[in-house]
Amino acid sequence: MKLSIASAALAAAFFLGPVAAGHAPALAQDFSITNQDTPPAGSRRDVLRQLQAWWDVHGYYPRHASENDEGGTVTVHLMIWRDGNIAAATVVGSSGSPSLDSAATTAFRRGFVKPFPEGAAGMELDVSLHYVLAHRHDQPVPADYKPVPSKSPFTITNDPVKSKILETMLLRTCTGTIVTEGIRNHPIYGVRSYGSKAVFFRKPDGTPWVQFYQSGYSVLSPVVQVGQLVSWTGPAEHLRGGMVRFVQYTVWPDGDDKLIGNIKADNTYLSAPESPNDGGTIDLTCATQVVPQVQWSAWWVTPGDQPPGDPP
Repeated sequence: MKLSIASAALAAAFFLGPVAAGHAPALAQDFSITNQDTPPAGSRRDVLRQLQAWWDVHGYYPRHASENDEGGTVTVHLMIWRDGNIAAATVVGSSGSPSLDSAATTAFRRGFVKPFPEGAAGMELDVSLHYVLAHRHDQPVPADYKPVPSKSPFTITNDPVKSKILETMLLRTCTGTIVTEGIRNHPIYGVRSYGSKAVFFRKPDGTPWVQFYQSGYSVLSPVVQVGQLVSWTGPAEHLRGGMVRFVQYTVWPDGDDKLIGNIKADNTYLSAPESPNDGGTIDLTCATQVVPQVQWSAWWVTPGDQPPGDPP
C-alpha cells in the first residue's frame, strides 16, 4: 500500500511542524512503509532493526485470541527517549481484539533500544504488528502439519513459540547482577545485588522451574513462559511494619549465553497492596557446562503468587 499524494503532503506538513524538546517528529509508519526489504537509511533504519529484534523475542500470541481464532493488525505508537528507553506504547489502530491489542503494547512495555548519539533527540513512531492465524480451531489440521514460523518483520502466527531459555539454558548456572530500582541504560541508578544466580530445570512432570539466588537467599519457583520470555517469583522480602512482598522477575535471551531482564514494576505486595514495587534490571551470563540435578526441597518453594503469564 502506497501513500496517496494527499497523505504524503499531510505527512510532510506534520513532519515540518514544531517538535517537543527532546523528541523527533512522529513518523507514521504503516507496515508497507516500515517493513520494506531495504529500510530507510539513517538512525530510523537502525532503530527499526532494534525494535524488530525486541519484537522477535517479546512478541507472542495471547492464549485467549489463539483459542478464539482472533487475528488482525495492531498499530502501536512508540515514544522512545534519547536514552533508548521506550517510554510509552499506545494503541492507535486497534485489531478489534482486546487480547491482541493488549499483547501488542505489552511486548514493548519497559523495552529499550541503544541510546541515541550525544545531542540527538529521541523518536516517536508507529509500528504495525500483524497477528496471523496459522490455523483455525474449527478446521481440521492435517496429520503432517508443522508449525508455521513467524514472518518477520513484525508478524507472528498463533503457533506456540518455544522459549530459548528453557531449550538452551536448562541446568546451566546463570550468574550476574540484579539492580533493584535500576534503570536500563542508566548504570548510576539503583542498588546492585551481586552474586545473583538462576538455574532453570524441569521437574519430572515436565513443568519448568528455576532455582534462584539473590542476596544470600534461595528459592525454588515455578516458571511462566510467554513467547521467548520466562518469569518467576523471587524469595519473600520482609519490609518495615511487617509487610511482605514477592517480587517477580522476567528475563529473555540477549545473544548466546546471556540473559537480560527486568524486575516487575507493578504492585507485587501481598500484605500492602497500596504500596508499589520500584522494579529494576537483571543481567545474567550462563555457563556452558551443565550442572548436577537440582536438589528439591519443599522448604525452598516460594509461597508467592506466580507471575500472571499470558494475559487474556
